[in-house]
Amino acid sequence: MPLIKWRDSYSVGVEQFDNEHRKLVELINRMFVIVRDKDDISAISDSVARLIDYTEFHFASEEAAMEKAGFPDFETHKQLHTRLTQEISVFQQKIVTEESAVGPEFYSFLRDWLLGHIMEEDKQYSSYMNAST
Repeated sequence: MPLIKWRDSYSVGVEQFDNEHRKLVELINRMFVIVRDKDDISAISDSVARLIDYTEFHFASEEAAMEKAGFPDFETHKQLHTRLTQEISVFQQKIVTEESAVGPEFYSFLRDWLLGHIMEEDKQYSSYMNAST
């Protein structure tokens, strides 16, 4: 599976969140390289921990802005974030117990989720965010 390359089509039209999404892409790609290069389990665990920390930061940031802008699907979007955080935690536990065997599956999951979430969900808040600035 190839690394994620940022494309202009991924832009949600809000510079802060485009930058945060780029950072998420960078962290996911870094994890892919670590798994691909068969680094030790501690490197994989560290990479996943950094990804989780940044994801939580990003979600909090995005949710605060959506709420402030009066985004009508805020609660639904927040639930999607909660579900992803829970799914990542499950993968994190699998990585610790099953070592790197789950890494490629996790990368595919993150890649598909991130790109799908940006393109289908995050683009919906763009007009609300831009109208409130």
